[in-house]
Amino acid sequence: MGVLRRAVTPPGPITVLFDRLHELHLQAGEPGLRRIAGDIGTGVLSHATVHNTFAGPRVPKWGYLELIVEALGGDTSQFHRLWLAARQAERVGQAAPATGPAAPPPTPDATTWSCTSILTGHDCEVTGVAFGPNGRLVATVSADMSVRLWSTHDGTPHGEPMSGHRGPVWGVAFSPTGRVLATASVDTTVRLWDPATTTALPVPPLEHDGYAVAVAFSLHGRALITGGGDTLVRVWDITGEPSLGSVLTGHTGAINDLAVSPRGWIASADTDGDVRLRHAGDREPVDVHLAGHSSSMACVAFSPDGRTLAAGADDGTVHVWTTATKQAVREPWTAHDSPVWGLAFLEPGTLITAGRDHTARLWDWATGVPIGPPLSGHEDALTQVAVNQAGTMLATASDDGTARLWTPTPTLP
Repeated sequence: MGVLRRAVTPPGPITVLFDRLHELHLQAGEPGLRRIAGDIGTGVLSHATVHNTFAGPRVPKWGYLELIVEALGGDTSQFHRLWLAARQAERVGQAAPATGPAAPPPTPDATTWSCTSILTGHDCEVTGVAFGPNGRLVATVSADMSVRLWSTHDGTPHGEPMSGHRGPVWGVAFSPTGRVLATASVDTTVRLWDPATTTALPVPPLEHDGYAVAVAFSLHGRALITGGGDTLVRVWDITGEPSLGSVLTGHTGAINDLAVSPRGWIASADTDGDVRLRHAGDREPVDVHLAGHSSSMACVAFSPDGRTLAAGADDGTVHVWTTATKQAVREPWTAHDSPVWGLAFLEPGTLITAGRDHTARLWDWATGVPIGPPLSGHEDALTQVAVNQAGTMLATASDDGTARLWTPTPTLP
């Protein structure tokens, strides 16, 4: 395949970035778009996205560029520096005028998210929210001890509320197939439910030695990972009668949140400000201590490709690491003037934060620059944010007793 065509870009950091990218493509033997996409991994990036990354004139999202550079054998740290300079030039318009044909006007990247449904019915704080894998259902849990399911089409209840917990419910997660819903409660138990019938599965609750707060399924749904006030991360085998597979130690504070990557890594955050990364599939689990922060780490989230991990803290800051090197990829930045209690990636380069300041915000995490206006409307602190698999809908949970569903509307900058 010949050199990939690209749009004309003005002299400056943007052109330098594209020149270096095309040089790297040449050095790698000029592989085709489909081959590059295949080398990255099935279903991660389409060949059309690879083409758009090479073609310009827009500076591509860092998450996409990082994957392509890595697939071509390039130095991602070098490209990240080039990308930051190009992104800054694009945002502030500091690039010099082009001497060749004028490039097309940039596509607007600002997006307004509009609230399409307000989910009401809980008697007090909504403490967690999660989308089903097909995007048709969203689950909410509450301090009122109930678990509820809703249609994402119109925000109406799906079945009856599920009851059985004897304390506030804090954690909620769907299995990858959508056939099991797991919830974690202050009553020290994790319970399993059938979302189709909104009834409890005929298995005993999973017991913790302290309150249970976080739940997450493995990629294939064979394991359930839980954490809570006993400082332990527990891995349960749920392929048959649920049984405890392993216990991961190392935290000194209560577990606040858990996340599992497509590559099998388990991230956990605690009240002592620690974030740990483990791989429970190994006989001797790898235990990487990522952060010893002065403020409680409230939430963690992996990017869809599993290559980036983000954590939000009670001091309002957000921290980002790459899972390949286990190193921070940028300095923490202040996302809210209040604790960040919820995180979710919309796509590899876009992070959503939910703050106690009543708002959710979208960020280009590589630069710490906000994308579009904040999502506002809740009357109290936000406790969680979730994204459906298609990236077409967000859900937020709040202490105001409601959850909200949001869909995007592109706007001009």
